[in-house]
Amino acid sequence: MHDSVIDRLNDTLKELYHQAIDADKKLAALRARGQARFSAVLREDSQFITRADHFMPYVAELADELEMLSASSEEEYQALLARMVHKIQLLATTLSQFMRLD
Repeated sequence: MHDSVIDRLNDTLKELYHQAIDADKKLAALRARGQARFSAVLREDSQFITRADHFMPYVAELADELEMLSASSEEEYQALLARMVHKIQLLATTLSQFMRLD
């Protein structure tokens, strides 16, 4: 059962990866025009360890957590999965909202 969950999370991370590439390109264009001046994409209370002014480092953190989840014990699995799903939802929502901005 865990293998199918890991496969679905991996597919989700692939989608987030492509969305992050597009979002980081948009951020670079905004910064070239003197806009998007902030130090972190997500707030400090986001549960991410990463603090970055673009999206890809957050996707990398999730990829690292997916590896940890794959190697986790039964006792660790549920807590790691819950945290990862929360972080995926937050990043996906943030990416979606950002890409809808004009």
